Amino acid sequence: MKRLSEILPMHEVLEVFNFEGDLIVKGITDDSRKVEPGFLFIARRGYTFDGDAFIGDAIRKGAVAILRESPLAKDLPCPQVRVKNIRKALGEIALNFYERPEKELILIGITGTNGKSSTSFFLKSLLERLNQRAGYIGTLFYEIGERIPAKETTPSILEIAPLLKRALLEQLKYVIMETSSHALDQDRIYPLKFQVLAFTNLSRDHLDYHKDIEAYFSAKKKLFTDYSKNGAKAIISLETDYGKVLYNELIKMGYFKREDIFLVNDEGVRVKILERTPGLKLKIETPRGIYEVVTHLFGDYQAKNVATLWGCALALGFKDEEIAHALEGLTNPPGRLELCGKKRGAFIFVDYAHTPDALENALKSLLPFKRGRLITLFGCGGNRDPGKRPLMGKVAGTLSDLVILTSDNPRYEDPLKIIEDIKTGLNGTKPYFCIPDRRSALEVAVKSLREGDILLIAGKGHETYQEIEGKRYPFSDQEEVKKILEELEKNAG
Repeated sequence: MKRLSEILPMHEVLEVFNFEGDLIVKGITDDSRKVEPGFLFIARRGYTFDGDAFIGDAIRKGAVAILRESPLAKDLPCPQVRVKNIRKALGEIALNFYERPEKELILIGITGTNGKSSTSFFLKSLLERLNQRAGYIGTLFYEIGERIPAKETTPSILEIAPLLKRALLEQLKYVIMETSSHALDQDRIYPLKFQVLAFTNLSRDHLDYHKDIEAYFSAKKKLFTDYSKNGAKAIISLETDYGKVLYNELIKMGYFKREDIFLVNDEGVRVKILERTPGLKLKIETPRGIYEVVTHLFGDYQAKNVATLWGCALALGFKDEEIAHALEGLTNPPGRLELCGKKRGAFIFVDYAHTPDALENALKSLLPFKRGRLITLFGCGGNRDPGKRPLMGKVAGTLSDLVILTSDNPRYEDPLKIIEDIKTGLNGTKPYFCIPDRRSALEVAVKSLREGDILLIAGKGHETYQEIEGKRYPFSDQEEVKKILEELEKNAG
């Protein structure tokens, strides 16, 4: 519990009504459904709903004060505070309520189109192998002491603040956060400041939200321009041209000194694949030496992520030799080229690839192991950038021997319409099937496997649900594959 006067950022306050500074606040929320007696309700305008519409509900449930950006309503019986920028005010309030836990932690922010989940997951594992206590907030899950399902890649500061407080209670030293373009554009993580910041790459994604690729890049850049702590270190991968653009702009604009930026992939830290056994044997070149490491990692694209990981570890002050030794024990994150089943000499992989680049990288990683057909089963998310659908169809049609188009998370779109969009990218040289029901598509794909085949199930990866018409229904590619294989084995016996 805190006094309202203790948690309010007074520099954001424009006016108050019926205000009592000693008013005790027991909790804070911007969701009227979560209001409990004694809570401060933040009437924030969202992208679907306007919080002002739920002020009455919040008061009826026991809210003791209302924070708003709109004009005060003098007819309400509840104390109100009007602020200049409600997004920024709620960030200050959340962290003040939990006693500014971020000030005692080393925060690491990682952004990019592809690879941020793997790099974040690897960094947490690497730090733990170096006897450091670290937490993770990202796409895969939130793990601060205990592991809980992730609602979104980068949650609101209202969710982050209590997680950071718990990190202190768990005696963690580091917290690694994936920072999405949506969160950065919406200032969802304000006013956090990161000591280490990393950029993996940039390719087409989320153009349903960002008006174009440049706006998408600008959102990613905000991590470095708006959320870096004084003296912070930046790791920039040059695997896409935007890495070089970001580096030049940060130097030109004076946000970072050259010596505070670690370049990886093509400069600084370079990683080369020596063997696939199937784990990657890597040659890592750094400014201080050359190291050969045999890992448990699978997928050629992970080599790029290892370089970014290495840069992060260097920025945190670890030595090359320590990093090389710790790297040997790393394994792929859940849903990233995860081997989830075998069927009489055929292999089944699940991967989160949901962009053209990610799908291409996943398929190219599997090609060296192909002895029969490479089969790709995938769909595209509804109410998301439709322009990438034919591009993903083209990638699958070019690199696969057979394509099975199905439903991903259709959300509020017609799955058949999404499939039709994907089909326009198929080049017509490879056979394909359209099976909208994902469970049925998996069954057909698995049953059709022959010795030497590889099946890639792409798009959902670690997800344990399918989102349809605003609801999330339990669904896991891995679990469905397991059931199908068990049924086949049972029938064979």
